[in-house]
Amino acid sequence: MAASSPVKHFQEKVFPAAGISLHYAEGPPTGPPLVLLHGLARDWKSFSVLLPDLSLRYHIFALDLRGHGASSRSPHGYRISQYAQDVSEFLQALIPAGAAIFGHSLGGGVGMCLAANAMCHVSALIVGDSTISPATFARSMYQPMFRQLRDLILRASTQHELALGIAEIEIQIPGLRESLRIGDLPGNSKVVLMEWARCALQTDPDALAMTLDASSFEGWHPTQFLPRISCPTLLLQGNPELDGLLSDDDVQIARKLLAHSEIVKFPLLGHALFMQQAKPVLQAVTAFLEKHVPNPRA
Repeated sequence: MAASSPVKHFQEKVFPAAGISLHYAEGPPTGPPLVLLHGLARDWKSFSVLLPDLSLRYHIFALDLRGHGASSRSPHGYRISQYAQDVSEFLQALIPAGAAIFGHSLGGGVGMCLAANAMCHVSALIVGDSTISPATFARSMYQPMFRQLRDLILRASTQHELALGIAEIEIQIPGLRESLRIGDLPGNSKVVLMEWARCALQTDPDALAMTLDASSFEGWHPTQFLPRISCPTLLLQGNPELDGLLSDDDVQIARKLLAHSEIVKFPLLGHALFMQQAKPVLQAVTAFLEKHVPNPRA
């Protein structure tokens, strides 16, 4: 399924958080609730390749974080704690009994904040290749990549123009001396780049700026909040040599501080995980959820 294709049986709705209008898509009530949180400069449709399967067993709520997709913007208001506050209000209002959370990249960081908040009643947490330490992000290839993407968003007037610009972004892959064009990397077809451009055009450039200057990480102290996460937690790690963001050092920090953690490594996948290959990620996610959040109807 193309990531831009509409998902059958999903209804798009709006939740009024404090000062923010959160857009989300809700699937049929087929099982326990599962909340999906996307990465930076993406939106809820980034999970489209997983939704047909996940929605058969779980009641899906896929959100657009503030400043992304069809959710409203909040200039200079993109700290991870602020994203988490929005979703906390959403959970307490619409899913007060609790839910499992699957967050990718930025969404994984938001998910960790939520799981550390006892008011949210997170039953299980899946962290998809998210950074644990801000220093890891600062050293990664994503710092210069997102800087180039932000500049493109500010200049581009059309989705097609932005897609062409994204293809020309140069990144430094670990282990290689020469930089590579994003458009030359395997899997970055015209369709994939157009979808990325669609999401990026709907992203507030301030969200990227605050990530780049690290102000998004204000108040982000893993040694303080990770020990407060008591629910089962699955870490999905892309290969750091293939642009994975969750480093081996971060994994060690998380596993030391989390009460109940599991890890699945994907040696052939990078940071995009399921957007590169859905099947292995889907298998890991469903196995974890079936163990910790069983569907009584199955």
